[in-house]
Amino acid sequence: MIAFTSSITFALVPLFLGANPVDAQFSVYDSSSLDNSLGDGCIQALSATIDCSPFVQTFQQLSYRTDLDVELTDSICTADCLGSLKSWFDTVSVQCSGKTVSGGRPTRFGGYMWAGYNETCVRSPRPPRAYCNNIIADFTIVSSIQEMPQSELCHTCHVRRLALMQASQYSIYDENYKKQLEYIYTQCGLKGPTDIPPPLDEEEPVTPPYCLSGKRYTTTGSDTCESIANSSSVSAAYLYMGNQDLLKDCSQISSGLSACLPLTCITHYVQPSDTCFSIERSLNLEYDSVQRYNSWVNGGCTNLQSATDFYGKVICVSPQGGTFANPVTIPGWNPTPAPADGHTNQKVSPPDGVKVAEGTTTQCGRWHVVAAGDSCAMICVANKIETGLFHEVNPSLANGTECDSSLEVLTALCAGPTYSWNSRTDSTSVKL
Repeated sequence: MIAFTSSITFALVPLFLGANPVDAQFSVYDSSSLDNSLGDGCIQALSATIDCSPFVQTFQQLSYRTDLDVELTDSICTADCLGSLKSWFDTVSVQCSGKTVSGGRPTRFGGYMWAGYNETCVRSPRPPRAYCNNIIADFTIVSSIQEMPQSELCHTCHVRRLALMQASQYSIYDENYKKQLEYIYTQCGLKGPTDIPPPLDEEEPVTPPYCLSGKRYTTTGSDTCESIANSSSVSAAYLYMGNQDLLKDCSQISSGLSACLPLTCITHYVQPSDTCFSIERSLNLEYDSVQRYNSWVNGGCTNLQSATDFYGKVICVSPQGGTFANPVTIPGWNPTPAPADGHTNQKVSPPDGVKVAEGTTTQCGRWHVVAAGDSCAMICVANKIETGLFHEVNPSLANGTECDSSLEVLTALCAGPTYSWNSRTDSTSVKL
């Protein structure tokens, strides 16, 4: 047999009132301790007397049932006890349907006892029909099931014992016993169910942590904060700050993590020679814009390089989530301003005399013709389009730091796709 650890502790069972070794009866619950909201029928069913040996109460402690003294087992395995357990279980199932006791299924402890009875009282079909647990107790002691002699591995009692556990929600049958039963069936040429029964109580759904953007990213083994930020048009620093419990090291991220993405923004890849002022000047931004859009940058901008060495070089050069558009109509203002999310409302034709970039969508309401000295970030800032969207509608552009070098002078790029740009396949490359 495989060595098992058994522990029977009478003090650990819940509440046993009425237990009497003389009349061999006990109750699982005291009616006076039950909530009146359960109703009279349910309370009476739960507190009904069970006609079994008091030892059966120990079966309310879920465990593997091992061999017992034969005389004690005989006192447990009576027809009256079996009938009483079944009656209690069936009555509680009906009278307490849809209700809970101490947050669990009302039949829980009665079910444990019934399953414990069955696992204790199962016998060998061969004369003298000894109790299976006592037969198994005399098996060869081994450290694993694979070492068991074939005659013991495939013994009827060994098979029945595990099959009984598999058949009940109220047993200790789990993944370990499932593997044992599968092994027995394979080695002994037998067939039977091995699935783990459903749990007694439905597991509470796990509420995922709140994510402001509503967008999550599942990491891979090659990801860094910088690579995720670059592909998602978000700040690498804000990605780290919002997921510090997951992303311990921005340069070494485990795969399979669900990271909350921060709100998107127009991004800029910080170069070794960059300062806040040089970035603002090259992108025609207002003074202090870099600090305003990246709150972790200090007042003197002295931590720009060191911080991005840790977080990643991708920073925001526009407000996260887009620019606020005031919905109030003011006299003299255009009542239908251009959307602030990088899209346009109506399609317009590309500029005459220039080539549209390879794969660029023609469902576009704002075009940009690349000029000498342009950068991808500069185009995005000027047209208020997020980096990610800009790359989606202009797939010929390279990602990351290679974007600027992939710009082709006198080529038209879409800098404001219509809202329906991706509802049809119309990307093209034409000479106009």
